Amino acid sequence: MNLEPAEVARRIAGGEGKSLEFKRGLPADAKIARTLCAFANTRGGLLLIGVGDRGELVGAPRPRETAGRLRAVATEALEPPLTVVVGTLALEGRRLVWCSVPLSPGRPHAVRELGGAGAILVRVGSSNRVASGATLATIRAQRSSTKGPDALQRAILRWVELRGERGRAGGDATVAAFARAKNVGLQRARRAFTQLELAGRLVGHGHGPRRVFQLP
Repeated sequence: MNLEPAEVARRIAGGEGKSLEFKRGLPADAKIARTLCAFANTRGGLLLIGVGDRGELVGAPRPRETAGRLRAVATEALEPPLTVVVGTLALEGRRLVWCSVPLSPGRPHAVRELGGAGAILVRVGSSNRVASGATLATIRAQRSSTKGPDALQRAILRWVELRGERGRAGGDATVAAFARAKNVGLQRARRAFTQLELAGRLVGHGHGPRRVFQLP
């Protein structure tokens, strides 16, 4: 997937929140892991490196090395390992590194800890919190649901699969594109995509109308 600078600028202007976090530079691996874990367990999200707390553009240090470290933390510091999409872009002359985290079909993820079972985190507002009680039960219930897809959901899965076979996975498999292609109401299609993502049958990256999907 590719992020458009204009879309990133719009999101930065809206400030940090449940699906967006800024970092001026690359923090310690443990802090990165907590954010990736929380996004993956909650609703997905976007981590931007090279942006200050107030949205000021400062530029990411050593962008290529930073991007590689993000991928490594996602696979090495989380249990089970997490697959993320990482890239760079230029905005107002500053190079930023972005990391798109899906609502993971492998959730719940935990941050690996030496000698322990690891902490399962979720996103609450613009912070990461340890999940427990009802929150943790909900995550596990969503992941373990055995209800099969209905006719519309099966059509979505097949459509996304075919786009992957044509080499377009992750580029334009959006809710709006499906609704146009299959003459389905946008709200109905959005609801079906969300249900499939919560059930772990689709993986989404991005935010809002530009959110793109692929099979896990």
